[in-house]
Amino acid sequence: MGRNLMKRGLAVLLAGTLLWAAGCGSSAGSGQTLTVGSKQFTESIILGEMAAQLVEKKMGIPVKRKLNLGGTLVVYQALTQGEIDFYVDYDGTAYQVQLQITDPILDPAAVYPLVTEKLQGKNIRVSEPLGFNNTYALALPRNLAEKYRLKTYSDLAAVSSSFIFGTEQEFMGRPDGYDGLVAAYGFRFKDVKTMDSGLKYRAVQQGKVDVIDAYATDGQLKTFDMVILEDDKHFFPPYNAMFLVRQTAANAYPDLMATLNLLAGKLSDETMQELNYRVDELGESPEKVAREFLAQAGLVP
Repeated sequence: MGRNLMKRGLAVLLAGTLLWAAGCGSSAGSGQTLTVGSKQFTESIILGEMAAQLVEKKMGIPVKRKLNLGGTLVVYQALTQGEIDFYVDYDGTAYQVQLQITDPILDPAAVYPLVTEKLQGKNIRVSEPLGFNNTYALALPRNLAEKYRLKTYSDLAAVSSSFIFGTEQEFMGRPDGYDGLVAAYGFRFKDVKTMDSGLKYRAVQQGKVDVIDAYATDGQLKTFDMVILEDDKHFFPPYNAMFLVRQTAANAYPDLMATLNLLAGKLSDETMQELNYRVDELGESPEKVAREFLAQAGLVP
C-alpha cells in the first residue's frame, strides 16, 4: 500500500526519545518492583494503570508508573532499554512501526501471531489480546456526514477538497498514517492542520477542522456526536490491544504474563470507549476508572 515513514515524522519522534531519555533514572525491574509505561493518550494511561493495579493485587509487587511518556517509538525504546518492564500497544502498530514490515496486510487475523513471533525474537513477550480493536478511523460531525451523504472513505475522497483535515504529528509520520491514506484513497483536503491529540475534538467543535483521525474507542466520539466512516479499501491494519513485556522481566517474575493475561478478552470496543469517556469527558481519574473496572470484572476484590 506504499506506506513509508516520513523523515520529518521520524525526526520528531526520535527527538522526543532523546529528550525523554535524558531525564530517565535507573533501569526498571531491579529488586521486588516492576515498572509500567504508557503512551500519551487516555486509553494507554488507563490500561497502564489497570495493569499496575492488577499486578499489585495479584502478585503483591509494587509497580512504578511511568505513564504518559510519549509516542510509540519513545515508549518502545523505554521498553527495550529497560526503563520500563511492560506497556500496552497494538498488533498493527507493532507490525508497521516497531517491526517495520512493509508487506501489505492481506489477512488481518494473521497479524497478531506474526507480531508475537517476531517480537519474541527481540526478547519481548506479548500478552493475549485484551479484546478490543482500537483501529484508526476517520470521523466527522454527524451533520456533515448527513449533508454530504458520507458513509465510506471513498465517499469522503470525492468531496475532500471541501474539508480541512485535523491530526496529530505522529499520524503524519506513521507508515499507516497520512501519506499512505492519501495514496490509497486520493484525498485532496483543502488544508491539513496538526495539533495535540487532545485538541482535535475541540477543533472540530470550533469549526477549525472538519475531519479528524480518531481511534475507534475514543470516548469523545460519543461526546461530540461524531460519525466513523467505513474504511472500504481496508487501509488500516487491525489494532488489537496487547501488553508488550520485556523477556527479562517475564523471566524474573514467572507469574507476570499469566497475571496480565487475566485481562485477555475482557475489554470490548464499547467498554473501552466508555472507560475513555469517563476520563476524558466526566473528569474521573484513570486510577478510579481502572480500579472500578477491575472490581466489576471480578479480577480484584
